[in-house]
Amino acid sequence: MGVVVRQSVITSIISYLGVIVGYVNLLYLYPKFLQADQIGLLRTLQDAALLMAPFAQFGLAYSILKFFPGLSKGPDKGNSFISFTLLLSIVAYGLFLITFILLKEPILSFFKDNASELLNYTSLILWLTFLVMIITLMEYYSRSLLKIIFPNLLREIGLRLMQMILVFLYYQKIIDFHQFLVLSVGTYLVSLLLLVGYLMIFAGFRLNFNFKIITREKFKELIAFSTLNFVGTSASIIISKIDSLMVSAMKGLSSNAIYTTAYYMATVIEIPRRAILQSSTTIIAKAFEENNMAEVQRIYHKTALNQTLIGTLLLIGVWANLHNIFEIMPKGEFYEAGATVVLLIGASKLIDMIFGPSTEIIVLSKHYWFNIVVISVLALSGLTLNYILIPIFGISGAALATLISIILFNIIKYVYILAKLKVQPFNFSFIKVLGVCVVCIIVNVLLPNLTNPYVDILYRSSILSILFVGLALQLKISEEVESIFRKGLAMLRGK
Repeated sequence: MGVVVRQSVITSIISYLGVIVGYVNLLYLYPKFLQADQIGLLRTLQDAALLMAPFAQFGLAYSILKFFPGLSKGPDKGNSFISFTLLLSIVAYGLFLITFILLKEPILSFFKDNASELLNYTSLILWLTFLVMIITLMEYYSRSLLKIIFPNLLREIGLRLMQMILVFLYYQKIIDFHQFLVLSVGTYLVSLLLLVGYLMIFAGFRLNFNFKIITREKFKELIAFSTLNFVGTSASIIISKIDSLMVSAMKGLSSNAIYTTAYYMATVIEIPRRAILQSSTTIIAKAFEENNMAEVQRIYHKTALNQTLIGTLLLIGVWANLHNIFEIMPKGEFYEAGATVVLLIGASKLIDMIFGPSTEIIVLSKHYWFNIVVISVLALSGLTLNYILIPIFGISGAALATLISIILFNIIKYVYILAKLKVQPFNFSFIKVLGVCVVCIIVNVLLPNLTNPYVDILYRSSILSILFVGLALQLKISEEVESIFRKGLAMLRGK
């Protein structure tokens, strides 16, 4: 357990550092050195590959997590199973490629009017799809070995640093934009080679095509499990990437540059959620194993409440400083058109946090199959709402579609969990959080704007944070927040 905790802490630090590098790229370097349509093309190319990769690998990644422990015993150390999975993924990619070629015309015609530049890079998208697919499989293999630090370092920081270097090379006119895009895909190849080299050195990975360990029964079980996960994973990726692609197709690449930049600004709100879920998911799984529904109820409530507190504070902070962020950004007056997107996407992230670990509770319970149903509903509603709202409201319509879909998604999960498991997260403490939120909003409106945006961010954020935390402590909203505050005071006093 010590190894798991240590790696989780290091991984969390890596994630935060990755977000910082990502913010430098997306909020400063990209707007300063690239044109809006170039940023839109880069983001659309990446999102298209990330959208197609789960379809290409057909749910095999989760199968590695499930079957590797049982097939990794003996001197082979699971190399034959991983080799078999990689071979299957190549077959799956071949079938995906045939399907794409058959449907190429209707798919690409969707981008013909407003994002025709994308049509010139179809082969590049397919290469990136293949690389992302293999990287994903190798990352899950590494996770099965409890070696999660290096893959996270590559994904969260390595790729972004390489992208940063490419932006500078383009700015210095060492490479042109076409080469910039090709080399951007090349960074994924570098990442894959480094990951494979790491696994060969530290995990003894070797290709082994002796597949005797894969019996007919095991093969059928593998395909059945992969198919089930394929549906859920594909729907999840559709939810996260389809809005960006539809904005490019319906409003153009420049609009997608604004949209994806604003979207990324809002994702800061959900970062703490990942760390909270790492611990709460383990406890929930143990509670279900012991049939301890009182413990499920307790963690459900505490996780939702603490996520609500943190998410609300962060959303208020982002909202209060939006004018400063756009003033600091290169070409901020252009990207300011995404201000509404930041708030709507931020609100959708907060809604997800307010409803707590509902997805985890469903997945870990005997009703795990329902998660696929509800995710499919979310994907369908997202597609439909984007198609309806983007022509009417532009990029704000895409963000509104996401918000409505997330609200629907969480209400369905909440009602299902309440009906089937008789647990729910809410009590009067959530009303207290709402009251604190309203007070902070009023205070922010009354605060004068300072001329220097950096100073304004510092003073505004400090006042709102002190006010929010102070009210939360005074109203005794969360025992965990009080405990952290007391420990912090004790450390300052040297006790």
